[in-house]
Amino acid sequence: MFSVCEESIGECWRSCLEYVMSYGDIFHDEDVCIREIMGLNVKVTSPKLTDEFVEKHGDPKIILHTLKKFDRGAVMHNRPFTYGQCIYDKRGVDQFRWMVNRLVQKPETKSATICLLTEGISEANLPCLTTLDAKIRNGFLNMQFFFRSQNVLGRQYANLLAIANLQHKLCQEVGVEVGFLSGYIASAHIYEYDWDTASALVKGDNVKVIDRFYDKGPASIRQNKLFRS
Repeated sequence: MFSVCEESIGECWRSCLEYVMSYGDIFHDEDVCIREIMGLNVKVTSPKLTDEFVEKHGDPKIILHTLKKFDRGAVMHNRPFTYGQCIYDKRGVDQFRWMVNRLVQKPETKSATICLLTEGISEANLPCLTTLDAKIRNGFLNMQFFFRSQNVLGRQYANLLAIANLQHKLCQEVGVEVGFLSGYIASAHIYEYDWDTASALVKGDNVKVIDRFYDKGPASIRQNKLFRS
């Protein structure tokens, strides 16, 4: 079991890249090679909504796209779902408001937990983020998550910013301070076409991440014209 604990989202991202590149096993996703750690614990002790490392090295289009996917009312016609739909309108249930109510009614609750995966869904594209959990301890709201899969180079930094943004919104609604952000990634991986970029970031080189998933990713992604629209 590998664990990363850093103060900021950017530092966490860099450390996760280093772990996957150093200790990841070689595997594959369809016809594309990956380095993968099966089971990665991550913790960000001070999850801020702006991050110097992410702004310097992340892909701004991916950040904006990910934040949009988490918005209330978000609909993307080239995607089977958005996280906004799963959080704010899953089968007619506003799960964000449900979490707020649980936390307000019983601040020490252990059950302000929501699932984003719909039972029996048959689409090939499933939510990578499946669970969110909020707990208030000592006046701080700590957010925890479970990812079944995460593209660490191409997506992790944006995912963490979007979850931190949701955490901050919960804190405003409930009236408590922001605590830590932590979670578990069942498959933390980096695609072969991103290995050079990941290694450069770990070394401290001045490189910018460019998303290539829809051009270089697995065959089912490359061949799906809907994802490109």
